Amino acid sequence: MNINNIYFRKTKIYHYNNEFFNPSKLYPEGINIELSSDKEIYNEIRALFYDMGLDKNNYGKKNWNPFGEFINYNNNVVIKPNLVKHINESVNGNTDSLITNFSIIRPIIDYALIALNGTGKLIIGDAPVQECIFEKVIKINDLKSNIIKYNKLGYKIELIDFRKNDNKDLECRIVSIGENSSFSDIDNFYKKYAITNYNLKYMHQHHHNGIHEYLIPQCVLDADVIINLPKPKTHRKAGITSCMKNFVGINGKKEYLPHHRSGSIKENGDEYPEKSIIRLLHSKIQNYTYTKNFIILFLNRGFGYILRKIKKERYFEGSWYGNDTIWRTILDINKIIIYSDKKGVLHDKQQRIIFNLADMIISGECEGPLLPTNKKVGLLVASFNQLNMDKVICSFMGFDFKKIKYIFNGYKLKKHKISNNDNFAIFCNGYKIKKLDRYNYHFTPTDGWKDYLIDK
Repeated sequence: MNINNIYFRKTKIYHYNNEFFNPSKLYPEGINIELSSDKEIYNEIRALFYDMGLDKNNYGKKNWNPFGEFINYNNNVVIKPNLVKHINESVNGNTDSLITNFSIIRPIIDYALIALNGTGKLIIGDAPVQECIFEKVIKINDLKSNIIKYNKLGYKIELIDFRKNDNKDLECRIVSIGENSSFSDIDNFYKKYAITNYNLKYMHQHHHNGIHEYLIPQCVLDADVIINLPKPKTHRKAGITSCMKNFVGINGKKEYLPHHRSGSIKENGDEYPEKSIIRLLHSKIQNYTYTKNFIILFLNRGFGYILRKIKKERYFEGSWYGNDTIWRTILDINKIIIYSDKKGVLHDKQQRIIFNLADMIISGECEGPLLPTNKKVGLLVASFNQLNMDKVICSFMGFDFKKIKYIFNGYKLKKHKISNNDNFAIFCNGYKIKKLDRYNYHFTPTDGWKDYLIDK
């Protein structure tokens, strides 16, 4: 198996049928536990592992152990789904296009447990957006109750909120990458680094003058294997979100994550294209919305209403194709996840195994990542190379990867590369394919990316 290759299953599944079933009744290697998840999806994921050649000689036998190819006894394993928010307020979408469905998470848990064989540690965690209620998001698809069932049978699985502000007992470590940061060439503008609804004072303490720091949960740094389960969809700031963007959710505090630069392009910002006094005032007000002050919130809503009435003022908070900031954050986080050791020190050699499996049974289009419209696609995609995989998923969406800055610039890295090889093969249902043209699902981009991603 070539770890750079991409494997996907083109299924005929376009919904999640979360009914009770026990894999051990269907598959000889299955774990004996009856949970609420989709057996057809489970079957497709097993087939995907076979397509990848994982323990292929034992497929169909009781001792089939696909994850035994990369998970050893006593390993620390972290499963990272996308649990971004507990509610999708889009009129054309629901949580099916918002978060990773449990029917994808369940077989990953099973095969990780089989590989660990009662040893090591298994953690499921994410750092959702600030307004997400963690207890609500882990109840969706019975994620919490199903984990409890595993634990009652003697399996040890931890379900962790990676947000330090909400989980005070979470042990985190500041990881400093300094000159290895993709922000190093724009440090002169560090005072413009911003993220909406957070105190920027803390951001500028951790990103300035050659200092670039991120707050990472120690349990993530301790991981020998990370299994990344993104929910691919369009993204207002990054263009798309898939494997690499999903890793932004390993950060303990969002204040460490620059998402845009305040001001217009002409002012060395990337929040919007042209200079605008009303835009500038709105931006400054937004920088204080974290205080929850009534006057600030009232003014923010008022300015937002005015700007939405002005048709040419379409871009908000760096939510457009001119965003030159978020891609740098994405690349920095992926450098950390690949190259940092358990003490948060970057090395030249990869420090842990990363396996990616994307849930594209239902994806999200239009105003993702928080207000996506449901997009029935019916794909499951897997690889050990998240950059190559995002390039392929970008093609599935119908977009040119060269226009997605974190992908395009990811291939230009000279050090701490995300991918060492962009010459890879693609397999569909076990067969090598030459062209992806027939797998264009024509996603609709977010409003700020339409003029750029859609060829007219």
